[in-house]
Amino acid sequence: MTVPPEHREFARQVALSQEVDPRPTFEALSAATGVPVDELVHHALVRWVAAGAEALMAIEPPVLRDLIAARRREDWTAVGGIVDWLEAGL
Repeated sequence: MTVPPEHREFARQVALSQEVDPRPTFEALSAATGVPVDELVHHALVRWVAAGAEALMAIEPPVLRDLIAARRREDWTAVGGIVDWLEAGL
């Protein structure tokens, strides 16, 4: 699959995240809480997906700082990608 130019930075960050194994964190949290790992992963994904919508309502959300930084460096591809991500949460 070809990544469109406006999403290449996001794709780069996704690729970098492959270097980190999140399982030990979920396993430790599961051991501490008694909540199964699969349910914790599902919960984390739901929270991440909801973050786009929450960003629209929150005061000083990190995504707003990212958007401002992209505009200041005139990275219009990144600006478009952030707006697309926010729109997907609507």
